[in-house]
Amino acid sequence: MQDALTQVWAWMNRPLPLPGNLAMHPLGIGEFLLILIFLWWGAAWLRRTLRRLLSRRLDHATAYAISRVTYYLFIALGLLVALQTIGVNLSSLAIFGGVVGVGLGFGLQNIFSNFASGLILLFERSIKVGDYVQLKENGMHGEVKQLGVRYTRVMTNDHVDILVPNSQFINGDVINWSLDEPLMRLHIPFRVAYGTDRERLRELVIATARSVDTTVADGIHEPNLWITAFADAGYDCEMIVWVGRDGLTRPGNTRAQYNWALAETLERAGIEIPRPRQEVVLARHGPMATHQDEAASSSASST
Repeated sequence: MQDALTQVWAWMNRPLPLPGNLAMHPLGIGEFLLILIFLWWGAAWLRRTLRRLLSRRLDHATAYAISRVTYYLFIALGLLVALQTIGVNLSSLAIFGGVVGVGLGFGLQNIFSNFASGLILLFERSIKVGDYVQLKENGMHGEVKQLGVRYTRVMTNDHVDILVPNSQFINGDVINWSLDEPLMRLHIPFRVAYGTDRERLRELVIATARSVDTTVADGIHEPNLWITAFADAGYDCEMIVWVGRDGLTRPGNTRAQYNWALAETLERAGIEIPRPRQEVVLARHGPMATHQDEAASSSASST
């Protein structure tokens, strides 16, 4: 039994043939994996603790960014320390690392691009957790839930999580609805018939806008009525209304609320919403039409 244990121990300490004159043995590999497990657990604990402590003095986005960057640095430094602990000479990895780096640069350039873009977003803070963003390229919009190493998790109003590569936020056109001032002006178009009392219509529209919960009426951002064009069937109008964060994060639902309230107001007031009208003239052609026209002409002359 003792001989068997001695052989196992000797095998675990036997150097493995690795490139770059690396001195590594099975026992060292086990120690390295164990260190990685504790390193990952310690980095996750540090990130959660640091984020919780910073949230008491800083805003949520800043605390999130600092905790994320600290997490990455802790992992990188811990990995270097772990390699040195098990006896790996880091200088011997220079040539091997250079070759691997060139290969990764060509094969994984998109991953590194997304990683660098994620760091830019964390430091620049143009997009933060909790912001409501929209990608102009495909029209996708939603709330930012997580800024990751490779992607950003955006949850739409239908509670669908979309993983967007970080490089799209750096290279593409992005609308951040809540970057600075959490207010947005909505234009709700509608049409009324000619002859409608415009002053009465303005009062009704403003009162309707103020009756909706998402409306901001602080003396500066007041609702209003615009007449934008003279159409064939009536006035083209727009309800102008400012909404807060609750409204801008649900644009479809917010517009539906104003349309519903406006339709009820116009119906109760007896204001007509005109429908487009078209006149269709049917011209008669052919021998039958010519015979009927001659008959009608002769009948008229005899009369």
